[in-house]
Amino acid sequence: MIELIIIFSIMLTAFFVFKIGDIFSPWFITTGVWLAILLMFTQYGDMLYPLEEKFYICVSLWVPIVSVTGILTYYALPEKTIPQQEMSRPITVNHKFFMLFLFISIILTPVYLYQIYKVVSMFSMDNLLTNLRILTLGESDDIGTGVLKYVRAVNQTLFIMAIWRYPDIKKWQLWCIIIANILCAIAIMEKGSIFFMLIVTVFILYQKGKIKISRIILAGVIILFVFYGFNLLRSGKSDPTENNSFLDFFSLYVLSPSVAFGQVQEKLTEQFGSRTFAFFYAILSRLGIGNYVHEPMLQEFVMVPIATNVYTVFQPFYEDFGYKGVAFFGAVYGVFTGWLYRLCKNGGAISKCLYAYIAEVLVLQFFQENLILSLSLLIQYIVLFGFSLQRFVGFARHKESGGKSDG
Repeated sequence: MIELIIIFSIMLTAFFVFKIGDIFSPWFITTGVWLAILLMFTQYGDMLYPLEEKFYICVSLWVPIVSVTGILTYYALPEKTIPQQEMSRPITVNHKFFMLFLFISIILTPVYLYQIYKVVSMFSMDNLLTNLRILTLGESDDIGTGVLKYVRAVNQTLFIMAIWRYPDIKKWQLWCIIIANILCAIAIMEKGSIFFMLIVTVFILYQKGKIKISRIILAGVIILFVFYGFNLLRSGKSDPTENNSFLDFFSLYVLSPSVAFGQVQEKLTEQFGSRTFAFFYAILSRLGIGNYVHEPMLQEFVMVPIATNVYTVFQPFYEDFGYKGVAFFGAVYGVFTGWLYRLCKNGGAISKCLYAYIAEVLVLQFFQENLILSLSLLIQYIVLFGFSLQRFVGFARHKESGGKSDG
């Protein structure tokens, strides 16, 4: 562990000294996240079972590969020099599509909340929040939300665009978007939605030059306590993850996935990449092209000794392909995020919005894999951003949003 801490510290120092990207670059986030995890284990590791050798091997492969491929991809692509004031300028949107999606959000978010409440209210009110958590961790169709589940993606894309547009957005629109996202978080008691909002806001404000590193550290502390509050709210007697002390919470949500990864085993099945390519197998099955095994979204709980069911970003790749899979998909992560980061720094509106989401995915890599296993969500983002930010439809607004605020 000490050797890895030294190596990752040297890497971060080199990024700083030679100004290779900023603190939200893929290689900086990846190295920083795993360095922080290892440092935390030196202080709090005795609360959990020891880390397995497979974890050390995977993190030794993952961090250098993601960093090197990300850097090479980023600097291999042409650079477009834009001044800071251009990066901080609000983005231009297709006003008609933006308002259409906002209208959908305002109408359907309360319906989504009501539909979920209607189902959970059938159970004991004593453990309402616990029942809500258990039900919504399964497939959305099981609780009758159907297409309403897509309103979460609508709300999140609106939120990203709203923060990039600020202050060129009406205040009532901004507040409607914020409230809609909070309602969705409450609907499923998912603290990840709150984390999403905070990370996106911090990332965009940093890119705009409106926030300093010290404020980002403060935001991280706030995020940690927000997570803790959500954990207390949704815990119940029947909840297998009930941990009410702050240290229990801290170890469960920050350190335990790395320990739990030690219990992950390679699965030698006839279905190629059963876990990694679950999205594609689901699509093929719905189209009637073959009959494939569907891996469950909800993972089994293991004791580390605290109960947890998340296993870091390495899990699907290791289960399907072993160490080679971790190395290969580390390169995939590096190339994709390095490419998107370059487009973002070049000022592309869609890439700026998409990378706000990817930054959150990278920060959460110590928790679970949220990019390839969530391709459906990524596609939804691309479609929604594509409609909202394009300028090829005749009724698109032509005025540059960097002008007078409409707020």
